[in-house]
Amino acid sequence: MEKAGLGVAVEPFRFQSYRFDKALLRLGEDTAEVLGLAFDPYAGTDRIRGQVVFLEPAVVNDYRELSSADMDGKIAVTTRGASLFRFTWVRRPRVALLVAPADFERLKAQTGAAAELTVTGRRLEERSANVVGVLAPQGAPAREVVILSAHHDSWKGPGASDNASGVAVLLELARYFAKRENPLPFRMRFVTFGAEERGMLGAKAYLEKHRAELEDCDLLFNLDTLGGPGINVEMLDGVKGIPAKRAQNQFPADLMDKATNDILARWLLLRPETMPEASNVPPWLQQAVKQAAQGAGLEFRPVRQMGSDHRIFAQAGIVATNVASSPGKGHTAEDTAAMVNPESLERVARLVACVVEKAR
Repeated sequence: MEKAGLGVAVEPFRFQSYRFDKALLRLGEDTAEVLGLAFDPYAGTDRIRGQVVFLEPAVVNDYRELSSADMDGKIAVTTRGASLFRFTWVRRPRVALLVAPADFERLKAQTGAAAELTVTGRRLEERSANVVGVLAPQGAPAREVVILSAHHDSWKGPGASDNASGVAVLLELARYFAKRENPLPFRMRFVTFGAEERGMLGAKAYLEKHRAELEDCDLLFNLDTLGGPGINVEMLDGVKGIPAKRAQNQFPADLMDKATNDILARWLLLRPETMPEASNVPPWLQQAVKQAAQGAGLEFRPVRQMGSDHRIFAQAGIVATNVASSPGKGHTAEDTAAMVNPESLERVARLVACVVEKAR
């Protein structure tokens, strides 16, 4: 960013996380080791008692069946092949956990027995940082801002697509707009967020630090997981669930600085308010995306509810969307540079540049 001529600041932040060591499920006289769990590690409860419900992986992996299962306040038990993330969407059990298939079948046979879950772990304080580059052309109004963003951390893999690709496109866009022959008549910020993979913590920290400035933000365009064959832009849900005042945070204050998972996904935060259902893609932005794609000769697919940093800003009432072009190898050891198509990155960069230019 400095080489592109931007003013750059590094903004460190701290967050709380949880190190999950082990958990044991006791049912009657039988016990089983817990391989992963969705719960609230910040509630201070290390012993949970209650009624247990056993769910086959096929039920967990089918959203409709999972939604209709009787889990209210119960200890939901499933096995490998089921995704704990599904429970964070439904959010009705008190805790959800994974056990080995053999343990699942053995425990399932003990109908009516009282269940007790014992969890061992400890809370930690961790550090990360956001990097903020500012482009303020001479004579640009002080109150008009467009933000382009991408997260710079990775999870369970090298992170070439998720999300070095997004950072690469952001840096090229910074260079492009800084060297543009006719500078755009507004200020721009180019922000890379830390700790997105731990619960969009960099975005939350930025929202807290820059809330007053964000009242003047006209658009945040996020880039996450690029280099694949197609272009997806979040825009199908339009405007919904946003506050009356721009930059008014709806996220629970006690969760702003807390991780929602660990780096290995052995645990996930199970709280009903962790991701308010909000979208802020008004008609003018939808039209700008369509016109930009048409003018650049690019095809794209409108989608909804992609999980990335833009959602923190959308739920705070800031116009925000996300572009993705996934090669399909994110969060794996195969997410290497060989999976990223440079021509795909160029197509996304052209689309975003055209949107910014046409939307203003």
